Amino acid sequence: MRKRSVGINVRVSVTEKRKMTLMAKRCGLSLSEYLRQRALGYEPGGHPPKEIFDVLDKLDAIAERCSARDKTDIIAQTDRMRDLLIGGN
Repeated sequence: MRKRSVGINVRVSVTEKRKMTLMAKRCGLSLSEYLRQRALGYEPGGHPPKEIFDVLDKLDAIAERCSARDKTDIIAQTDRMRDLLIGGN
């Protein structure tokens, strides 16, 4: 684990801090980690809202009640959507 012992102070407006905090939250990162990644040239990716995955889970549950062929098709489509949302192949 890296030891971080040196601080950097930066002044921002209330609005700027609010926006940075929101962007960090969307990426699932602390504000410090978000700013560190941005400063080092990384572009953190955002995470889709949990509700999207809840909908996909409900579609899978519906698929379970369908015929075998339809079930396979629906599950394949929801798996593709999950992969697109989380950066899979």
